[in-house]
Amino acid sequence: MKTLFVRPSHDDVTSYLFHYSKELIKESELKGFTTISKNQEDANRNVVVNVIEKNDFEFIMFNGHGNTSMICGHNDETIIQLGDNDNLLKRKVIYALSCSSAAELGRSVADEETTFIGYVDDFALGMDVYSQTSIHRDKRARLFLEPSNLLVKSLLKGNSAKSAVDKAKKMMKDNISKLRTDPFPDAKDYIPYLFNNYMVLEVLGNKKARLRE
Repeated sequence: MKTLFVRPSHDDVTSYLFHYSKELIKESELKGFTTISKNQEDANRNVVVNVIEKNDFEFIMFNGHGNTSMICGHNDETIIQLGDNDNLLKRKVIYALSCSSAAELGRSVADEETTFIGYVDDFALGMDVYSQTSIHRDKRARLFLEPSNLLVKSLLKGNSAKSAVDKAKKMMKDNISKLRTDPFPDAKDYIPYLFNNYMVLEVLGNKKARLRE
């Protein structure tokens, strides 16, 4: 079985997503999936559409910006557009770490054979401004991105789509609790944004879908 990771990296947000998704590629390979990653400049419409058309992917993860009707790649180039090439997502498990893309695009493709996991409103990413040059040291960003990584790892381990989302949401709640007791003055400022992610993460279509190794 095949997995695809689309990983632009052209601004602060996509650079963080790029860094955190490295371990997901390793996890996919360790689980025995044929794993393809289109990174940075290769996370463009032409390359990504071509590789999807030529391969039967069971799972695709998109990093990047977006809105209710599209998922973007490197330099915010539109890769998947509602009403244009959204059929490329059919009969797969999709996870879009992309603002609002589940609201219309996700709902349009989700069905009994297609699972779309994503966000129906903006995905918030908290960052420590003093750690942006060393992403791995940013403890605030970790609270936002580790639940997302847990979601994907759970899928790769064979959990159902609904179970993977439930696990991610539980970690979000746990991280909110950590922020409430964090001694640093700015900690509580991040709580509304992490709660936002909890509220807007949804699994659409086939919630029982599992990846096969």
